[in-house]
Amino acid sequence: MKTSRRTFIRETTYGIASISLVGAGCQSAAKRDSRPQVMTVTGSIAAHQMGITLPHEHLLVDFIGAAQADPGRYDPETVFAKALPHLEDALNLGVATFVDCTPAYIGRDPKLLRRLARASRLQILTNTGYYGAGKNKFLPAHAFEESEDQLAARWILEATEGIQGTGIRPGFVKTGVDAGPLSAVHEKLVRAAARTHRQTGLVVAAHTGDGEAALAELKIIDQEGLAGS
Repeated sequence: MKTSRRTFIRETTYGIASISLVGAGCQSAAKRDSRPQVMTVTGSIAAHQMGITLPHEHLLVDFIGAAQADPGRYDPETVFAKALPHLEDALNLGVATFVDCTPAYIGRDPKLLRRLARASRLQILTNTGYYGAGKNKFLPAHAFEESEDQLAARWILEATEGIQGTGIRPGFVKTGVDAGPLSAVHEKLVRAAARTHRQTGLVVAAHTGDGEAALAELKIIDQEGLAGS
């Protein structure tokens, strides 16, 4: 089947931006050495200990929207009981690391993830960052008002001090944009993610609406001094 050059670029670039940015490097900017580190919900591990990894999973999601998102909307005990057998099955099949890509305001629950990690013996990663895809339904109001640097400061604080007083630190930055061209707020999210990476070394994982958006993201991260892969 023949395809046009434009279609090929659009479709293949989508794959690059959606998947490969996750693999750009996992070490803290302050600790880049011969033994890169990865931050899990139970603490830091050497990158070579990740083993077989599920790179994009979700243990819990809540699509109600940022304006109504609240941990009281679900029962952690019920989620724990439902999720644990599946994580144990994954471990028994040889999986060592589980990357949970649920962002803030869509059901991110670091304490639940830590509890599940300890019970299942899987290495679980959570994230910092905001998800703009879905027509901004999952963005808090301050994401529209704050600058790139202000948003990055929030995410850097989570990376260095822990998420919401839990002491649990993210292992990567998650963001998401709709199809291109990028809106002003989505461009801001990508720049904030890039600046967080520069300060922390955390990998940026980007959900991308289409090839046009992917090319725009790659241009931004190049401007910000990052190398996409």
